[in-house]
Amino acid sequence: MTTIWRAIFASSLVLLALLGLSVPYIEPGTGTFVISLMSLGMLVVMLVASAAFIYFNWDPFAKLLESTP
Repeated sequence: MTTIWRAIFASSLVLLALLGLSVPYIEPGTGTFVISLMSLGMLVVMLVASAAFIYFNWDPFAKLLESTP
C-alpha cells in the first residue's frame, strides 16, 4: 500500500511544480486564477495526507484483506 501512497505523493509534487510554472502567466482576478488556487489547495491537501499516510504506514484495507477462517 505504501507504493500507492508514494505514487500519489510523487504525482502531487509533479502537478504542484507544473502549477508553480504556470503562476507567472495567470492574471489575478480571472476565473483561471480562482481555479489555480483551488487546485493548489487540493494538491497541498493530497501531498500532506499522502506524506502522513507514508509516515504512519497506514493501510486502510489491511483488515479487509486479512484471511479469516
